[in-house]
Amino acid sequence: MSVQPQTLEFIRELERSSNHKLFFPTEIGHLLDAARQDQKMKAFEDAIFLGKFITKSTGIMKRIGPDGDGYNKLSSEVQAGIQKASALLKSISESCPDDVAKRQSTMFFAMSHETLERLMRLFADLALVKDWVLDKNPLP
Repeated sequence: MSVQPQTLEFIRELERSSNHKLFFPTEIGHLLDAARQDQKMKAFEDAIFLGKFITKSTGIMKRIGPDGDGYNKLSSEVQAGIQKASALLKSISESCPDDVAKRQSTMFFAMSHETLERLMRLFADLALVKDWVLDKNPLP
């Protein structure tokens, strides 16, 4: 399954307006198309919110360090956010064609250090989508 033309245009415009290249533009496109097609836009919107929260909070955690005030509380909130966002994204991914869903499962949801790193980059992409929405721009 290829990403819908309006979704590809959205991704190009998102990258232009944010002045950032997405790590996983095709995967964002597949997730967005699947969410739209299978009436899971609320799950997608929740996932982009959590993606922004996780991305920003991880940056704060790196700045304050493990001995910083509030680090442990923030760390537990980030872990809970990662679990919730992962579950939402898995649910959306299940609506993708089998080959895409299998690829996403291997790329983002398997238990390994590499998949967690890719998942964190996917959250950074989702944070850009959330910024797009916060700027009053519609999702396709």
